[in-house]
Amino acid sequence: MLRDKTYKLYILQKNFKEKGFLLTLAKKIIPYLLRPISDFLKRYQFFFKIWYGFIPNLKQRLLPFQSNSLMLFLPKTELMEKVRKFWYSNTPGNFILDGESISRKDIFTYGGPNPEFSCPICQKSEWLSRVRQENLFAPHNCPQAKACKELCEKQGSEFWTHFHQNFDFSLGCDDSLPAPKGIYVLFGKKEMFYAQRLEPMERVFHRQFAFASQFDLAEAPWGIDWGKYDFAFMYLPGAMSKFERPPIPVILFAHDIWREPKATQWVLEWLKPDVLLTTYPTQWEEYYRIPKSAKVIFHPMFASNFFTRSNFSQKSIDLLSIGNLRGPLYEERRKLTEQLKNFQKQYPSYKIKFSHIVGTIEPAPEKGLEYTDSQGNTIRYLNKWSEYLGSAKYAVFGKMKYPILVGKYYETLGSGAVSIFPQVPDLKLLGVKPFEHYIPLSEVEGNNARLKYFLDNYNDFKYIAENAVKWYKKNSDKMLFNSFENLIREATNYKFPKRLL
Repeated sequence: MLRDKTYKLYILQKNFKEKGFLLTLAKKIIPYLLRPISDFLKRYQFFFKIWYGFIPNLKQRLLPFQSNSLMLFLPKTELMEKVRKFWYSNTPGNFILDGESISRKDIFTYGGPNPEFSCPICQKSEWLSRVRQENLFAPHNCPQAKACKELCEKQGSEFWTHFHQNFDFSLGCDDSLPAPKGIYVLFGKKEMFYAQRLEPMERVFHRQFAFASQFDLAEAPWGIDWGKYDFAFMYLPGAMSKFERPPIPVILFAHDIWREPKATQWVLEWLKPDVLLTTYPTQWEEYYRIPKSAKVIFHPMFASNFFTRSNFSQKSIDLLSIGNLRGPLYEERRKLTEQLKNFQKQYPSYKIKFSHIVGTIEPAPEKGLEYTDSQGNTIRYLNKWSEYLGSAKYAVFGKMKYPILVGKYYETLGSGAVSIFPQVPDLKLLGVKPFEHYIPLSEVEGNNARLKYFLDNYNDFKYIAENAVKWYKKNSDKMLFNSFENLIREATNYKFPKRLL
């Protein structure tokens, strides 16, 4: 709990510094203080229908000048525009940058030119350094040269490069390019899209859209010319202001099933998405009345070459326990932690580690890729975290209140550690099998003798980690990219040809 408060204070301090007192007060402090009122409104259907339905519609009628969709744009240089046309035009071959040949795979793996750089020399230097995985800074003088030089020097580390993948070349729809045009409605959460912090779902969305379509960004669903687009993509935050359902296919991404259930059901009923993307399809269909017209499709959270670096050999930890422990959702997981701590006291020769949080704070260059919080815990950013997971022979992940397939399952399946986690319905849906891809938590939960047996016989069970990585590499990217492209092509009635990659 104290760790959580420390993080919130850090964010508040950062907002004061970057946005000033008044903006921070309006966007952060006042909404936080009004949370009890907001929570009360979301508890009762009558109140949230008024607050999120009647009032927004009345406001739009009375104040039409506020019907601005607040479209978001990023700077685009001539180089970035050339990359966009190459990427979306179904042209085979490589992209030639001043004599340098860059493949489609390079562009997709490492991203397009960095929009932070307006200087063409900086832009080329940083991009080539990223693709070639080495420092290719071209010495020159410009206001951005120092920042570019520092970034190019870091590109030699694969952990840094993968952290900074950039797919902003996918932003901006061009009618002349043979790729579907989408509009991504952020509902005021543009910070999540722009943030340097490691927000895995947003990073995956960047990659998926770049693979399958071009798209524009809008902060709100007001004043959008829906006729310009082939589909709309939205993230379901729970309660949202009611707006007229777009006359184009709607792809809705839904995550936590337990947040604002009444408001969520209300949104599903009037928005009627064509596709509901979720990491927990079984649970969403069990807890909610999904419109008959909607297809519920499983959505992984991590791409293999973005997140996972499998490690089968360099094992420095016998057992690594992972997963958030904060809040009432994780009572069962806290019990497992106590069991493992008692096991550690009983058998001190085993190296057991606990790591229940991954860094999602914006990176400070002087701190590298990990830092120590106020409680003395080592917090690793995601790319360093993937390396850390693979250093364990076994990675165990405890239960939570709901039997869902959370992100930690993917992390461990692709890491090279033998996964131990709860059996949930969606595992069967995906074809992930006990003792083939993971060890069920029920084998060791409350049973230290059984846990000791697995630790003592690691060589007999490491095949499970090898099978898991094979499954992950084969299926995760296929679902994220090929299947995502296919669902967009289907939703848009196969208006455009299949992309070349």
